[in-house]
Amino acid sequence: MTVPIALAIPELDAGGPDRVMYELLTGLDRNRFAPVLITSTRGGRYFDALPRDVRIIAIDGGRYPARAFAREIDRIAPALVFTTLRMNVTALAARIIQRRKQPVIIRQANAISADFAILNRTSLIKHRLAQLVIRLLMRRADAVVAQSDDMARELRSELRPGQEIAVIGNPVSLDEIQQALTRQQAASPLAERRRPAVVTVGRLAPQKGFDLFLPAFAAFRARYPQATLTIFGEGPERAALERQAEALGLADCVSMPGRSEAVLAEIARADLFVSSSRYEGFSNAMLEAMALGVPVVATDCPGATRDLVVDGETGFLAATIDSEAIGATMERAMASDPAAVGRRGRDHVARNFEKSAIVRKYEDLFLRFARR
Repeated sequence: MTVPIALAIPELDAGGPDRVMYELLTGLDRNRFAPVLITSTRGGRYFDALPRDVRIIAIDGGRYPARAFAREIDRIAPALVFTTLRMNVTALAARIIQRRKQPVIIRQANAISADFAILNRTSLIKHRLAQLVIRLLMRRADAVVAQSDDMARELRSELRPGQEIAVIGNPVSLDEIQQALTRQQAASPLAERRRPAVVTVGRLAPQKGFDLFLPAFAAFRARYPQATLTIFGEGPERAALERQAEALGLADCVSMPGRSEAVLAEIARADLFVSSSRYEGFSNAMLEAMALGVPVVATDCPGATRDLVVDGETGFLAATIDSEAIGATMERAMASDPAAVGRRGRDHVARNFEKSAIVRKYEDLFLRFARR
């Protein structure tokens, strides 16, 4: 008998949590689970690729549609509810008014303290209140999924004694990555780039630290004058970053083309992938770069980075989160044997984050709580 399970996310577009939810919706064993997707937005990159056997429920009701969520859960009666992003708050608030009290497992997407440290700069009172509400509601969850040991340690201080934390990293299928890469390479030829070619992927927002990366790249170019940098992604900091690149004299060697349907092909031909984040949950872009065997430079920031990057072995870690350290670490990477480090990074990903193994961890967690 299959276990009906509701998986909830605000949208299923192109973000990191979106991809994790997509991998679960496609990868859960249909002999054991009957997945239902609850979302506020129809359409999007991963939404449009869902298999036909996934039942989809779209709800409205604002940013946190707790009342609508409660009605749907009472109607479909799943054995378990699994949520991420804003749906964590929605589901836990909805549980207060639901007739049925199914177990709720939430997945925390980012390090809480680092996330709110940046948000509080924009609206201190609003985000401090939100932080308090989130912390109180998190204690109502039956279990919390942390993406790394680092995140689990932080969550332990936020949760009630004995509340379960499951550490499960993000999944990647090396076979699927290679197939997607082949399709992208065949779809259209890519323009040649001067080398070394440096690439990064992420939302153009303070979290990703691109304002730190641009001065680091300017210093790197002093050593490698033909170097190019491509930043894939969109976000509110685009105009500021374009002005900063211009001021640093990088207009001819830095491009920000937005999102790309050939991003894997672009990463695969890079000499370095750089993550300059101030904090992370679990960087899918870094995971995919490593799966492609591309050497990675990353800041030693809160989140799962240390689970992916062992300095000098599977990648290169900047000891501090600043431009000088990022630039120096890029130079150190180029002066080593980056191809060998890239191969070891790929092997590390294959051993620890292969999709089939990660999905099994979620299945075991879901079954344990669904049968309570």
